[in-house]
Amino acid sequence: MGSDACPAPDRGIGPGIIRGSMAGPHAFYRAVAPPPALRPYIHAFWVYEGYLPAHGRERVLPTGTVEWVIPLAGQRLEWRELDGAEGHHSGAHVAGPRLTAYDVPTAQQALLAGVHFRVGGAWPLLGIPQEELAERHVELASVWGADVEDWVTRLREAKGTEDRFALLGELFLARLDVRRASHPEVARALARLHESAAEVSVASLVMGSGLSHRRFIELFRREVGLTPRDLLRVRRFQRALASTRRGASPSLTWLAHEAGYFDQSHWLLECRKLAGLSPGALVSTARGAEVLPPEERGQMLPIG
Repeated sequence: MGSDACPAPDRGIGPGIIRGSMAGPHAFYRAVAPPPALRPYIHAFWVYEGYLPAHGRERVLPTGTVEWVIPLAGQRLEWRELDGAEGHHSGAHVAGPRLTAYDVPTAQQALLAGVHFRVGGAWPLLGIPQEELAERHVELASVWGADVEDWVTRLREAKGTEDRFALLGELFLARLDVRRASHPEVARALARLHESAAEVSVASLVMGSGLSHRRFIELFRREVGLTPRDLLRVRRFQRALASTRRGASPSLTWLAHEAGYFDQSHWLLECRKLAGLSPGALVSTARGAEVLPPEERGQMLPIG
């Protein structure tokens, strides 16, 4: 996801370049970078159109980011948590930053649009503390007011993908409030996480900020939605997941060490907590995800 602090799925989108062609195995997926003024906050606008995979469910993995999800056919959107709890919304909603995965039925994704924010990028645009969205699916109207439904209707009635992308850009540019900028120490901490290939400790982030531990955590949760510790856990998990997709077949012990886990048992515990899978199941499922667009393979897994 571009310059996100967490090395989550990188959609690989350059300035103004649409990814996903109208031909080939992933013709159902298109994405575009937002207007320049929005790029510090939003990584991509995206659309699924005609997505009809053989598998019936996908697991949405934790990335530390916020996602808008907009059903373009007015379909009900459902999800199931790892603990079995189920939920649904009848319209557009915000999927908040998460430490744990959840499942969605693929049938509801045949015609879908969305916005993928950068880590910490939703705070200046949505205007609510991001910890209020953490681990939740919240109706869009409750975040931005009932008038957003008129805009959703316009999005559904748009003539094509490019028009939908243009409407998304117009909406966010109109809502951008430069007075609600990220706190400089949170922004600096996120930049450090993104630039560092090695493990970074919470203590070093706090020390580098010059703030008290309590104040730094408070600001970080407000703007990111997760604590620094939990974002570091997601970052480590995503690093392990990325290593499984590099073509080689290293041992699970090597993958655990490469990602920064203490040992294989540590990775086992974290895999089950974050993804609901054992490391072996995660690796085999991730390597069988060719049905998904390359940009989505760190965020979704086909599971059944």
